[in-house]
Amino acid sequence: MGNKLEKELEKLAKSKHDGHDEVIKKFEKWGKELDENIGKIDKANKEFLKEVEGKLGYMNEWFAKKEKQFATMFRFLQ
Repeated sequence: MGNKLEKELEKLAKSKHDGHDEVIKKFEKWGKELDENIGKIDKANKEFLKEVEGKLGYMNEWFAKKEKQFATMFRFLQ
């Protein structure tokens, strides 16, 4: 009887250990996938900001030019 109880306790302990290992593996996989996704998002953000920054510079130059043209035009109208 004691031997049977001991075997059942060993199976229970192994089962808990295997479940623990499974959870740890899933958590590690989730962490790796999360890091990969964050890396992809970071890369996409950097590319987007790089593209927008170049266009913002052009837009700022264009508006500055138009502002000077309007200022000159308004001086002539006064």
